[in-house]
Amino acid sequence: MLYLIKIAYTLIFPPGIIILLLLCIAIWLQQKKEYIGTLLVGLAAVLLAVCSMPSFSNALLNSIESRYSPPAQVSGDVLVMLTGGATLDTADPLTHGEGYLTANTSARVLTVAELYRSTKLPILLSGGQVFSDTGNESQIAKRHLLALGIPETAIFMDDTSRNTEENAQHTLALLTKNGWKQPVLITSAFHMARSVKQFQKLKVAVIPYPTDYISQQKQELTLSKFVPSSSGLAVTGIALKEFLGLLAARNG
Repeated sequence: MLYLIKIAYTLIFPPGIIILLLLCIAIWLQQKKEYIGTLLVGLAAVLLAVCSMPSFSNALLNSIESRYSPPAQVSGDVLVMLTGGATLDTADPLTHGEGYLTANTSARVLTVAELYRSTKLPILLSGGQVFSDTGNESQIAKRHLLALGIPETAIFMDDTSRNTEENAQHTLALLTKNGWKQPVLITSAFHMARSVKQFQKLKVAVIPYPTDYISQQKQELTLSKFVPSSSGLAVTGIALKEFLGLLAARNG
C-alpha cells in the first residue's frame, strides 16, 4: 500500500503527469492515423520516463562519481575547494552576513573544514559571483569556515572564478604565487572528473578528494526506482551536464 501511494503521488506531479499527457496525445494521434506524430510524441514520453527513473539516473551519475575515491590519507600542501553556488540576499544571522551556500557547496565546506582539522593545511577557496542575482561563493564559504573555527590566516581566496575552467586558471596563479605544488582538490563527486580534466589541461597534478556523493554504488532495485520522479530527472540532468562538460574540456 505504501508503494502504491508513493507511485500515485509521483504520477500526479511532473514529470509523471507530463508523461501521462504525452501518452494520451500519442493515443489521440494514433486514432487520427497521424503515425509520424504518434511516433515522435511516444518517443518523447519514453525518453522522459527513462530519464526520470531513479534506477537510470543513479546508474548514469554513478558512472561519473565512481571515477575517483577519497584517499585514505591526505598528503599535500594546500586544500583547494571549488565552490558550487550560493544565494545573494538571504540573511544569515549565524555568520553575520547575507547569502546561503547551496547544499553542494555546504558539503564541500564541511569536508574541507574536517580536512583542515586533521592536516592543518592552508585552504584555498575558488569561486566567485556567477550571476548578478547570486552570491559570491568564496566569500560566503569563508564566513562559514570562520564560524566553524578555522583561522582567517589559513584561508586564501579566488573569489572571481565563474566556471570550472576559470577555477583551474585562477587556482594555478595562486599555487604559483604561494609555492604550493601538491594541491588536494575538494569538490562534489559528480564534479570531480571535469575538474581534474581542467587542471590537467594546465599541467597541474591534483590529489582528488571527492565529497558530496549523490548516487548509490549498490542501489536496491525496488519498484519505486522505476517510477519517474522529479528527483530522478534532476539527477539525470546533473549527469548529462557533467558529460557535456567533460566533452567540452577534452575538445577545448
